Amino acid sequence: MLLHPALNDVSLRTIILPRQELAPFVRNIMLGGFPSVEVHLPARTDPQLVVYLRGGSVVLREDGREERLPQAFVTGPVLEPGRFRTEAGTCFISATFRPSGFLHCFGIPVNLLGPDPVPLDSLLAPGEMLPLLDRLHRARRSRDLVAALESFLLRTHVGADRAPPFLPVLGAERLLRPAAELAASLDLSTRQFERRFLMHHGLPLRDVRRLARLSMALALLMRSQPGAASLAAAAHDAGYVDQPHFNRDFRQFVGDTPASFLRRRFDSGAGYGFWQMDSEELRAFTG
Repeated sequence: MLLHPALNDVSLRTIILPRQELAPFVRNIMLGGFPSVEVHLPARTDPQLVVYLRGGSVVLREDGREERLPQAFVTGPVLEPGRFRTEAGTCFISATFRPSGFLHCFGIPVNLLGPDPVPLDSLLAPGEMLPLLDRLHRARRSRDLVAALESFLLRTHVGADRAPPFLPVLGAERLLRPAAELAASLDLSTRQFERRFLMHHGLPLRDVRRLARLSMALALLMRSQPGAASLAAAAHDAGYVDQPHFNRDFRQFVGDTPASFLRRRFDSGAGYGFWQMDSEELRAFTG
């Protein structure tokens, strides 16, 4: 595979935790290439920024249409699985944002993005994107690529004078509490809390809960061996009340049944090859 010169030391991908100043807002930075022509990605809660360093991809729509992705784009949370076809030799760098992270870095409520890719330059002032692309193009080491993206995100970071309305980090336990209870703990009305939550997360509380539970189950399945026992254990440990409920969410957010996913996850033709992560990589996405 022909890669960007700075990726000669990267086999498939490298997942890097951001520098300290970005850690509250950016979950991880990923760089590398695609091992398969087609990629099948699940629904997700986290906004992302993607820059293709070489090559590119098209979105494969269910109606048969193909839409080419911009060289640099952002997406908000996505409630449906997606299928993509990548060109040979495609490589990229991306940033996955924590809840509230995109709002803090760009000053734009995540719910205004939606699930479809938005060209990065449409969110920036004229001339802001070219220096980023130039620095990425001139990078000769992978750490230079990461430094370029981190510097860009720190440059666009919203300062204290323009900080958005506060919303604390809501861990898994707090996310399961009723909205009225969460609102009261912040001295907000339920309606105020719901608007603020949507601004920071890009999805209503109920959808974030469902996707968080499914993401936990997916992480467990990616570490497990095929079999009914592993499916039942993943559903139980992720907090599903019964297997049918788990199956429905899995089909909606992954586009496959749990059993079929377990059988085909190492099959490059199924588009799941890009998901194969070790425990440390998984923690970088779910932690």
